Amino acid sequence: MNRRTFCTRTGTSLVALSTGWAYGAQADVKPFKAKFAPHLNLLPTAPKGFVEQLQFAHDLGFRAWEENWLSREEPKVQEQVGTFAKEKGIELGVTVITGGNGVKFYDPTDEGVEKVLADMRKGVEIAKRTGQTNMTMIPGPRDETTPREKQIEKAVDLMRRCCDVVEEHGIVLAQEPLSHGIQGGPPLIRSFEDGHLLCKLVDRKSCKLLADFYHEGQIGNGEKLIENAEKVWDQVSYVQYGASPGRKEPGTGDLDYVALTKWLRDKGYTGIIGMEHGTSKEGKAGLDALLAAYRKIDA
Repeated sequence: MNRRTFCTRTGTSLVALSTGWAYGAQADVKPFKAKFAPHLNLLPTAPKGFVEQLQFAHDLGFRAWEENWLSREEPKVQEQVGTFAKEKGIELGVTVITGGNGVKFYDPTDEGVEKVLADMRKGVEIAKRTGQTNMTMIPGPRDETTPREKQIEKAVDLMRRCCDVVEEHGIVLAQEPLSHGIQGGPPLIRSFEDGHLLCKLVDRKSCKLLADFYHEGQIGNGEKLIENAEKVWDQVSYVQYGASPGRKEPGTGDLDYVALTKWLRDKGYTGIIGMEHGTSKEGKAGLDALLAAYRKIDA
């Protein structure tokens, strides 16, 4: 089936026959306690279709799904995914509302402002189709010759304008610090600390922090993940996992996701945990390794 074709009974039966995985046959699989959210093409041996992969994940015990680039799909596909997820009790995580367009949020041009606000308006329409709330936001690049704090302070005005567009629709702009470059140069926010400062200054319920522990580990804070997360926790709305180094399933890198998952539970976090990584192996061995890793940290 085409990935843009909604799952029909006939299509589901064909996929089940071709993959050897009969949907619904895994009713005895215990759902994960945490809302771990795989993404398209993460689960080895999964069928090709978008909705078929949602069903496959559901059969494996996942009750959440994250798709960064659902925003790039046709409206029809977005509606189908939203409807299917609602019917199956699958909570949808983030999609990217804007990558920043290379706009310097601390000193934007009129054209740059319009590009960013256009992304916000598009995000509102996506949310209407899918029911999503948190959406990933990359607040542009920074100038490494200027103090970070000053640039973040100057970015507040554009961020508040973005909030003005999305807030009444219940959307949360989840600011993601990144360990790698983006369009226009290094990211404005690189650490949990950077993102926290921006959210505190913006001071809006629609501007919060996306805590991607892979990126925090990549910038050298792997041994301080819980300590650093504790400092910024008042602004966190969303969480993502990925081993560092390697960006594969938990347990393949140096980050202690067993301790981190326990800490999140102790904090009372019941939101989605995005599985923003790949797998260390292919085929059935890869699927088994991924499931074992998440069952271990979900214990």
